Amino acid sequence: NAQDNVIKTNPIGLAFGNFNVTYERVLNDKSSVLGSANFRFGLFGIDVFNFGLGAGYRFYFTHANKDVPTGFYVNPQASFGFGSVTEKDVADNSFTTFGIGAELGYQWAWPSGFVLDLGIGPNYTVISGDVEDVGFDSTSGILPSATIAIGFAF
Repeated sequence: NAQDNVIKTNPIGLAFGNFNVTYERVLNDKSSVLGSANFRFGLFGIDVFNFGLGAGYRFYFTHANKDVPTGFYVNPQASFGFGSVTEKDVADNSFTTFGIGAELGYQWAWPSGFVLDLGIGPNYTVISGDVEDVGFDSTSGILPSATIAIGFAF
């Protein structure tokens, strides 16, 4: 398999103040591992700083007729992040996040190297830190997780 490495990003995220990049390494004809990093620099006019790292294992279950990294997949994943929010007339609030979840999706990897990745699933997220001004020190819950990414396989 000539396409054992994939680098991708979500270009839509830039419109919402988020830059992210994911590296995927094919392990065999059924699976791959992923590592990701993201940096948020704003959200709807609010001064937000956030940096996060994530990891996942992707199992492709429609690989029989397609070379991995193409096909339907299930992707258990975990993430960790830290950051702060600064609002006008409100003190700085720092926080950390931890998430664990899974996505179902489909990734296309064309012979040209172009990659399109779409996925969705639940993510259990815990947010904690110095956030008294918004009424809580920590909270958790299930949030949606979505992947919309383009990239290059090589």
